[in-house]
Amino acid sequence: MLQNLPLGRSTFSALRAGDSIYVDKTSLVYELAKNDSKVLLIRPRRFGKSLLASIFESLFKYGLRDFKDLVIEKLWDDKTYKVVRLDFSEVKEFMSAEDFKERFATLIASKFKAVGFSCTSGSETLFAEFSGWLDSLEPRSLVIVIDEYDAPLTQCLTDMVLFNRVRSVMSQFFLILKANDGCQRFFFMTGITKFSHTSIFSAFNNLQDISLDPLYGSLLGYTEEELHRYFLPHIQKAAECLGISQD
Repeated sequence: MLQNLPLGRSTFSALRAGDSIYVDKTSLVYELAKNDSKVLLIRPRRFGKSLLASIFESLFKYGLRDFKDLVIEKLWDDKTYKVVRLDFSEVKEFMSAEDFKERFATLIASKFKAVGFSCTSGSETLFAEFSGWLDSLEPRSLVIVIDEYDAPLTQCLTDMVLFNRVRSVMSQFFLILKANDGCQRFFFMTGITKFSHTSIFSAFNNLQDISLDPLYGSLLGYTEEELHRYFLPHIQKAAECLGISQD
């Protein structure tokens, strides 16, 4: 029986439960997750960034539940944490800066509500209440995973006034995270573009950008060795069906 190909799966637990092929990258996942790191990874679309975000979410939220027979199973001995996963592509459609601010505030309030945050006075005071709530948390008790952080910004590249106003709202959020980083055990963020000349990244002067780090060059995608190791039965079947060699 051939294992299922991991097509269209961006949720790690569903991929593992569905007996789909997972190319084990957990030795690199462990290297990133073992320390109190703040990590940025930039890659093009369709490279598996969302799946990787889901892997970190599962590891910190459920421990080794979804990691049976993977490399990290013998390495990981940490506890579980409160985990918030944000996907900023959920708020990339907006009509104005005010519309974006409202949608962004709603996203933050709803996602952090699951781990205890409650906004009592609406979006206008959300950031102040959010900062106070973060400050009240135990040290190293929260994990934050952000996927497609740049989605709202890439939507308004042709309108610099709107771009700057959207960037300003996002910068407030990141500045609050920076000011309250004592409560964070781990922070991971993905995107397709690094807006290095915006105030967003000035909020994170301790952000570890691994996008061009050779050590993590194979964190996403497949090496030739991995293709042979994990996909050989499929390669053999395809060669038979097409009447060509495996090479």
